[in-house]
Amino acid sequence: MAKNKGISGFPEWLPAEKKLEDAVIAKIKRIYESHGFTPIETPAVELLETLSSKGEINKEIYAVQRLAAQSDSEPELGLHFDLTVPFARYVAMHFNELVFPFKRYQLQKSWRGERPQKGRFREFYQFDVDIVSRDELPLCCDAEVVTVLAKGLLALNIGTPCLELNNRKLLLGYFSGLGLSDDIARQAISVIDKLDKIGESEAAQQIEALSVSSSARDRILEFVAPTVPLDQLASVLSQVSLNSAMAEEGAEELLTVASLIPKSVRDHIVVRFQIARGLDYYTGTIVESKITEFPEFGSVGSGGRYEDLVSKYLSKNVPGVGISIGLTRLMDLIIREKLLPLPQLSSARVLVTVLNEEVRKEAEEFAEALRVDGVSCEVFFRSPKLGKQIDYADKKGIPFVVFLDAENSVKNIQTGEQVSFTDLASLKRIVCTEDLQ
Repeated sequence: MAKNKGISGFPEWLPAEKKLEDAVIAKIKRIYESHGFTPIETPAVELLETLSSKGEINKEIYAVQRLAAQSDSEPELGLHFDLTVPFARYVAMHFNELVFPFKRYQLQKSWRGERPQKGRFREFYQFDVDIVSRDELPLCCDAEVVTVLAKGLLALNIGTPCLELNNRKLLLGYFSGLGLSDDIARQAISVIDKLDKIGESEAAQQIEALSVSSSARDRILEFVAPTVPLDQLASVLSQVSLNSAMAEEGAEELLTVASLIPKSVRDHIVVRFQIARGLDYYTGTIVESKITEFPEFGSVGSGGRYEDLVSKYLSKNVPGVGISIGLTRLMDLIIREKLLPLPQLSSARVLVTVLNEEVRKEAEEFAEALRVDGVSCEVFFRSPKLGKQIDYADKKGIPFVVFLDAENSVKNIQTGEQVSFTDLASLKRIVCTEDLQ
């Protein structure tokens, strides 16, 4: 007998949990589409040379090969580890067919061969939006994707989302202005990015270990310390000595993006100068999001601006900005902390009982007539005692049970009330309009 055991890092939800995930997806999708984003889908597999960086195969990539492949043959395909690389290839391949600026959303699984742990998986859904354009992409697009991320998390009603905004040019420019070389500045920024985890004392030691002067170290820690509401950003930046053109440019970009955030989400967005994610990839705006009530859980969505999305495939400048919600990671938090109620197991509104097999055909035809009339329903698959059929409806969360007999009646499972009906129309009025407690 085969082993009845799941694979670590490959989550699977129970039926009610999967229905909850579908509901979460629908809410986020509604926000994305309200901003004009359109869906795409790319293959699960890509060429390894597409997925790899500078010709080196990432150790976390799952290679794909036929079992019957020759033993000495090297795999050529791999499962994508995020949606950014496939999106870049997609834009390059369809460049002449797309309308720019191109606003896409994409919900797909990704695979990453890392060690599974709380909130981290080997197989997981990501829910991305990006805006890309030819040659230039104005900063209003940065503000839009940040807004979309905030609205998507707010729509879920799972706590208080907080988005943390920053700009890579501001960070790198400020550090370089203190006399740090480009390489040392990047290493110091990597330390600052871990500040919440390692603490200020450890961060100071790690920065000193990079041969950074104590004066520069102190100025770095002072600069990244505050959390700044959007409406106070201009005042805070006016008090900072931005001693490089890059830092000044980053500050102006950050101020512009902050000014374009709508009132509906401004209270959920702050600026934190220590946010530095993916500095080798992002070139301007950076954003991370957390649920305030669960700070230890970390980021649930993040993103930023990039300038050379398709340079690996085309000699064209295609700047872009996007965010990604870690849907599986988010669902793990929602389910574990019971942040949302689980929906009923069945999508049916009505269970049609079967008194005996002689009336099976009548029950099936009645149920089909209900479906045609827009009422979802199930027919019980056997004809045991009615008590078992009612118990089945109760366990699956089906709110109404229909009895086809001389009286033709319907029972509300929650209230216990049972009333007669004369035809489909009268039954529909009962099951579709009656309030459930």
